[in-house]
Amino acid sequence: MTFTEDLIASDPEGYRLATQSPFLTAAAAGTCPKSHLSYWLSNDRLYIHSYIRGAGRLLSTVHLPDLVPDDLTTPQKLIIWLTDALCNINRELAFFHKTAAEYRLKLNLPAKDGVVEPTAKLEGLHRFEKLFASFETGEEVLPWLEGAVLFYATEKCYLDAWTGVKDALEPGKDGSDDADGGALRNAFIPNWTNDDFWQFVNAMRVTIEHGVAEAVEAGKASEEELKKRALAVWNQVLLAEKEFWPDMTKEYFGEAESKVIKFSV
Repeated sequence: MTFTEDLIASDPEGYRLATQSPFLTAAAAGTCPKSHLSYWLSNDRLYIHSYIRGAGRLLSTVHLPDLVPDDLTTPQKLIIWLTDALCNINRELAFFHKTAAEYRLKLNLPAKDGVVEPTAKLEGLHRFEKLFASFETGEEVLPWLEGAVLFYATEKCYLDAWTGVKDALEPGKDGSDDADGGALRNAFIPNWTNDDFWQFVNAMRVTIEHGVAEAVEAGKASEEELKKRALAVWNQVLLAEKEFWPDMTKEYFGEAESKVIKFSV
């Protein structure tokens, strides 16, 4: 198995819990209420804010060559991925705003003086906020590894989770009878499972694989040493993803009302 395949295979049950949940089952069945979808989207929007800050932190770990290389180096490819990620994130925020307005969904958690109350956030969001703000950056060999694994792990879980939902959708339905009015079926799920997103996630996988192979071949570190570092982050992401799916037995927002929200990052 490859380096990233080993990560995925390291904890099958943890990966299952990170990518399968009653919330996702309801999404596939068309029974996810607007209240629960709104609550999840509101948390996901704040996750994006932490993601942006994490991208800046990861960029600070990348060392570029002084001289012009013959080919793109792995750190250069990582920078390209991160800049693409930031562009994608801004489009995602705009997409959230447009789709929420169309389907009468909420995007704001309860707040006091403009600040979201900590108790309103999912435990998974708390975990991601800490992860994006504190991943290790001080290693001499592949100082970007922990950050790259963090981004790959969360994007890979996201892709696999929603691909599972897409595969479970009953064909032939237009979403008009869905509890969310068709928001997931017609807008969100296609956006989170398209080929462009798959290629984006795969690009980070390839970057990690190349970086690890280069370090091992150069005798700078053993694969086991690098895997130990990667697993420390990978396992934390699985826990965060597991706690990022709303509890379907709880009540969150009341039925979402239409509200014009000024778009901002």
